Amino acid sequence: MAHALSIFSRRTKTLSGAGILTIAFAIYKARRYIQTAGNQVINQQESTNTKGKQPKVSLQKTGTSSQFLDNMKQLLPICIPGFFSKESGLLVALTTIIIVRTSLDIWFSGFNGKVVKAIVSRNRKEFFTKIIFEFGLMMWPMSIVNNSLKLTISALSLSFRERLTKYAHNQYLDGISFSKVSNLDSRLQNADQHLTQDIDKFSDHLAHLYSDITKPVVDIFLFAYKLGEAIGNESPIYIIAYFVLSGVLLRTFSPPFGRYAAIEQKLEDDFRLGHAHIISHTESVVFDGGERQKEVVNNSFQKIVNHVRKVYTLRFLNGIFDSVLVKYCATITAYYLLARPVFDARYATKFMGALQDDPVKLVEDYSRNSSYLINLSQAVGRLILTGRDLTRFAGYTSRVSELFDVLGETQ
Repeated sequence: MAHALSIFSRRTKTLSGAGILTIAFAIYKARRYIQTAGNQVINQQESTNTKGKQPKVSLQKTGTSSQFLDNMKQLLPICIPGFFSKESGLLVALTTIIIVRTSLDIWFSGFNGKVVKAIVSRNRKEFFTKIIFEFGLMMWPMSIVNNSLKLTISALSLSFRERLTKYAHNQYLDGISFSKVSNLDSRLQNADQHLTQDIDKFSDHLAHLYSDITKPVVDIFLFAYKLGEAIGNESPIYIIAYFVLSGVLLRTFSPPFGRYAAIEQKLEDDFRLGHAHIISHTESVVFDGGERQKEVVNNSFQKIVNHVRKVYTLRFLNGIFDSVLVKYCATITAYYLLARPVFDARYATKFMGALQDDPVKLVEDYSRNSSYLINLSQAVGRLILTGRDLTRFAGYTSRVSELFDVLGETQ
């Protein structure tokens, strides 16, 4: 019997290994296809720019880390002028709120386990005590903290925009800089686009980027500690290692969406420029019936439609593999780590599996620990997927940095 089980175990491991290799190879091939399709989008856009003899966006430098870091070194001192500035105070307040929010999440995980225990044990008094008195009291600080987080992020975004806009206005409307940018320098076809929408989007993404990075980092440290205490110190390491490996795969084979964002903004600029030309040449448009201008703006708009449609398709394909790696395969790993202390006494702790004969306690521990693991997994997943948002943010950073470069050279 033992020999048969040994054979079965070896065959199962062999089949599992083959299955993992097959899935990995399929993901690799699909990722290569997505990356190739993404490069075709860039090549087609570069070809269009060359034929139309229009100024090109520096697409090759937009997504590179060195160029992005140089741009941030230029823009961050404008956004945060000093340690005692209002923006620094908002960052400290935001960090404090994030830590409090994570502490409340830890409390809620334990509270959820106690509620489940009351339900399984059919303890009506304990159940109503928990949900009416304890949760009724704690829902107020949780609501205040959640909305304070949103308010602080919005205030930080607005403050960044205020700093950048006033700084740009001081350069743009200084002497004859406005005339040089508008008439002599062809690098900024739509300065108004850079001064309004691009600065606004950059400021909003920068404020959210800090929160999107800080919150997962705090969650990882605190929930990893609680989870290691509950189901073994190596369990958080396994789940984090899995997500890091997934992140490396996603980073390696994901299309360069930062470049696509820069291309889309360039196409939007061309479309706006076409309509601005119609407004400034009303008489000539009326004279020739508007057919020529209609063709120009329709062609500009069609380029936007074609580009966005291709990007949506790439995001769809990319999202499928993001979900498989970051969500579903991680769920399988989580089930194994949670169940291991129950099925193997070597991994049992006082917070999971120690009292094997008490199913009520087992349900409470499983509910609490699963909440810890879910929060940890979500934190690591958000931190990894922030890299994808970072590429989009790099596109806006490039455009705002280009604005300040041109304004600085025309002084």
